[in-house]
Amino acid sequence: MISVIGSPVSPYVKKVLTLLVMKGVDFQIDPITPFYGGERFSALSPLRRIPVFIDGALVLNDSSVIAQYIEETWPSPPALPDTAAARARVRWLEEYSDSRIGDVFIWKGFAALIVAPMVFKTAPDTEAFARNVATEVPAVMDYLEREVPEDGFFGGAFGLADISIAAMFRNMRYAKWTPDAARWPKTCRWLARAEAEPCLALANKWSDTLFAVPPPERRRLAREIGLALTPETLAETNPRRGPMTVV
Repeated sequence: MISVIGSPVSPYVKKVLTLLVMKGVDFQIDPITPFYGGERFSALSPLRRIPVFIDGALVLNDSSVIAQYIEETWPSPPALPDTAAARARVRWLEEYSDSRIGDVFIWKGFAALIVAPMVFKTAPDTEAFARNVATEVPAVMDYLEREVPEDGFFGGAFGLADISIAAMFRNMRYAKWTPDAARWPKTCRWLARAEAEPCLALANKWSDTLFAVPPPERRRLAREIGLALTPETLAETNPRRGPMTVV
């Protein structure tokens, strides 16, 4: 049984779960927020980040590394296009999503406004969030508006680039920001298509449900909504920051 350590609320975990659902791979999950991970979590994830992916004796970190392993181990249906050039472009878009969109949407957006107050009991910096939305978010959106296809998906069929980028938008929605369809119409149409894909729609449903409760309650709720859980959790009671935490 494949094990995934990390909450579906994380877009990086969501990427991995969506790929597993897309390919029909069974998994069990420990839906922890990384800040609550204990010493065993630190041993598995030296950066104290999620997801952690466990397949027997193999332990993998970093969602892009995990996505590549999933694609090579379970190649059907493919999440990458056929040609080398098209695959390279998809990998670049995944990297842009993980790094640039992750910085703007997740660390400067969702984490700063929601995670830090929820986990570390700090006051939300609404002014910094507003500056981010006014300056850095539009630059990301303008780039996507140039790159998204008029119809269909990146690389032709729905796949890795679509999953990686679309997953980021859900967290900004939790922070009460959604893109302006008048300003970025192509991106909004593409996002609607991506979120309608059954595998991503299911992962978003899990995310929406678990986001509604505090992190310590998510394991119980995950069981109630039908997710298969790992036999035990790696969570502890008191939160702590990881070596690369920026909130």
